[in-house]
Amino acid sequence: MSTAPRMDTPDATSFGPLIGAVARRVWGEPNKRLSKPGEMRWGNQGARIVYSKTGAFKDTEADQSGGTLELLRHTCGLDKGGAVAWLVREGLIPDRARDHAIKLHPGQRILATFLFTDASGKLLYRKHRIEPGRGDRRKEFAYDRPDSAGGWRWGRGDDQVPYRLADLANAPKDAAIYMAEGEAKADRLASWGLIATSSKDWRAFDFSGYVKGRSVIILPDNDNTGAQLAEKVKADVERAEGRPVIVHLPRLPDKGDVLNWDGDAAELAALVDTAPSAAAAPANTFPVADLAAWAQIEPTPKRFVMSGVIPEGEVTLFTGPGGTNKSTFGLQLCACAAAGVPMLRVAVDAVPALYVTAEDEDRENHWRLRKIANAIGTTLEGLAGRLNVVSIRGRLNNELATFDAEGRLHPAPAFRLLRATIEKTESKLIVLDNVGHLYVGNENDRGQVTAFINLLYQLCRELGVTIVLIAHPNKAGDSYSGSTAWLNAVRSQIVLQRPEDGLDPDARVLTLGKANYARPDQQLAFRWHDFALVVDADLSDDQRAEVASIARDANDNAVFLKCLAERTRQQRAVSEKTGRNLAPVVFATMPEAKGVGKERLERAMDRLFRLGKIERAELWKGADRKPVYGLRERAGNAAGNCAETRCVNAGNPSAETRATHTPLLRKGTGAAFQGSAPVPEGNDDLTPSSVHRTVPGMILAPGETGLEPLPDDPFEGTD
Repeated sequence: MSTAPRMDTPDATSFGPLIGAVARRVWGEPNKRLSKPGEMRWGNQGARIVYSKTGAFKDTEADQSGGTLELLRHTCGLDKGGAVAWLVREGLIPDRARDHAIKLHPGQRILATFLFTDASGKLLYRKHRIEPGRGDRRKEFAYDRPDSAGGWRWGRGDDQVPYRLADLANAPKDAAIYMAEGEAKADRLASWGLIATSSKDWRAFDFSGYVKGRSVIILPDNDNTGAQLAEKVKADVERAEGRPVIVHLPRLPDKGDVLNWDGDAAELAALVDTAPSAAAAPANTFPVADLAAWAQIEPTPKRFVMSGVIPEGEVTLFTGPGGTNKSTFGLQLCACAAAGVPMLRVAVDAVPALYVTAEDEDRENHWRLRKIANAIGTTLEGLAGRLNVVSIRGRLNNELATFDAEGRLHPAPAFRLLRATIEKTESKLIVLDNVGHLYVGNENDRGQVTAFINLLYQLCRELGVTIVLIAHPNKAGDSYSGSTAWLNAVRSQIVLQRPEDGLDPDARVLTLGKANYARPDQQLAFRWHDFALVVDADLSDDQRAEVASIARDANDNAVFLKCLAERTRQQRAVSEKTGRNLAPVVFATMPEAKGVGKERLERAMDRLFRLGKIERAELWKGADRKPVYGLRERAGNAAGNCAETRCVNAGNPSAETRATHTPLLRKGTGAAFQGSAPVPEGNDDLTPSSVHRTVPGMILAPGETGLEPLPDDPFEGTD
């Protein structure tokens, strides 16, 4: 609530903010009839007075006056040391056996300390100004707070308050609040008898109640940073239904402020009276940009957290079909930001990151993250302190907001937890996985969807963060589910999917679904490999050759089955036996083969036999009523990439094809050199009995039994 300027020595401290609490202890409760805001009186005639704004007292009968320590000398006969000890015993200040909990580097010293108290004057934490700052900074700030042993511990804790809270909480509702850019400046304003606070640590959402319905006088520093901060505070006050007025102090030097202003309280009052006042305008107007202020600021282009893909300070909607590894992408993006390395060869800002998932528990996150760390060239130890992973899977009440009967949004406890977590971890990139767990409104209600997205934008604006919100598309094929407001309310959407040909189950393509700040025709191709995402160029030569071979074989398998389906439709049998009806020979001449030759089709036929996808059987009765034999797909298989997929609806070439947890096949053997991507989300028809880790004819790698657990298997551990 107040400051302790260190004017003489680094240890000098003012106890002015405590004077009200001290006076109550030595004189009892004040005379309510004679007291008024900022001025408490004692006695029948009100002869003993405490001025809480200036931290001073006056006893007119005894002709005594001064500050807190002088009050204790006057009332208790204590010298300075005894007065400080009394304050410690009364719990008004902690024991100063340890002066602070701040780690100072060589050459640094604390030049000022500012006390933050609750509404009653009890000390909560302190803010220290340290000079010089580390690196090339002129100064820096650090916090400490009282511990339970009478000393100090680092940090300000969870109970953050506005500076000079007691003044704000006890001020008359019609009194204006003055906001300056820093605690020392607020103290100077308070010394003039004004209700003052600092805009530096102002938390717009949490502190909005203190400015609602009030006039707020904003005094910016005389530089671009000051002008920008003043505009932000002005917008925050307007959102809190306050009446902001920006007052530019005259005759300030460049980068000057109220501390080196040559004016006084009277001149400031005159400036406020003549300033364009928000009170003169309707209180319910939209915030209007101050173009005069903009004229003093150099505009900057939009920045990106992931270059050209994820714009900074925005909510990006991240969608894609189930099983395309959106969660892996989100976690890997956070890891790359924390490690300061590119994501899939695309530049990423080096910032602390927070990944919040309601989809996976910590075991799965641990597994994936170790694989990701290895893929991007770091370790879990290297990510510690910069990457923050939170699993809320299984936790109840994860919704960030609720809606009343009239559709109005109300932030839920989970939103406050999210905000506190962001602030405590100081994260700047936030990935939320996924919207299905965090949004409980009607996804088709435009108003509710827009309000929810704006709630997330509140975090972007007030905490300076970038949010990636993972969501699923609908079953109609759109890139999002629900109202078009999901897309209209955000400025950016990215879409993760498999390539259209679907032949390589681990290939992925990222496209820009909506790009207000980048070219929408950009796309990024990569693949799922060993539980991480990589571009092919980052694989070894052997791995790239293996991938190419698998993709080619999968394509040939699909071509063979497509040709077989067409011949079956025409009731023209083909055979696996040498002769004019040998399937590879016949298929090589068909347009469906797309240039795949006889030799590759022969190898495809061999693979499909090994995999149990095709068989020789009776196909139909001929004109002579005799059975016609030839090749056909086995029951349960549909045309498609049956080297890599589980096929359904036998005999229907257009039937739906679903990717499974089948391992990638080694060329010519059927063994896996890595696990394939997990089962797509939403495949409820895939029961434990219908998912096979081996298939007929599979040749296992050395040491494999075919029964090994796969980390992403959703049925692992079920009966």
